[in-house]
Amino acid sequence: MSNPMEEQLAEALAEFEETRSRLEQASAEAARISVTVTSKDRSVEATVGAQGELKNLRFPTSRYRSMAPAELAGTLMATITRARTEAASQLLDLYRPFGPVPGLSAEAEGGFAPMSWDELLAPLREEGLDVSATTIAPRSAGALFDELIDDDTEDGGATGATGGPREGAGR
Repeated sequence: MSNPMEEQLAEALAEFEETRSRLEQASAEAARISVTVTSKDRSVEATVGAQGELKNLRFPTSRYRSMAPAELAGTLMATITRARTEAASQLLDLYRPFGPVPGLSAEAEGGFAPMSWDELLAPLREEGLDVSATTIAPRSAGALFDELIDDDTEDGGATGATGGPREGAGR
């Protein structure tokens, strides 16, 4: 007779390995995402990758030569934005089967919308875990985190225990 705990552990491990394998496949597919969009007037063609990075920019016709600078800039921006939105949408569709990805948004630049710590930690709280940003990343987490905290302070500076500026905290 086998131990039920061992059976549950073996099941969980098998599920983990399957999910890991599917995530590796999704990651390989994501790396191949490339979206090309042509402007409505066919003057500009933009190609972007999965992260919204501009990979190619073409002018398939000579129409761009007669465009005012502001008009050409607007067409470029609109075309690149549409390509980024489509790439982010493909990325979202690729990872949707794995559950919600915090911040992943087809409408946001680069595919991810800014999120607060509260939004990131909400799923853990829904599971009944008592978490806060300070329990995840305490103030003494290191120099990089200290710099991030400095940026969040109202005056842009940080103070040490004595009330004076910390070493290396100057701008």
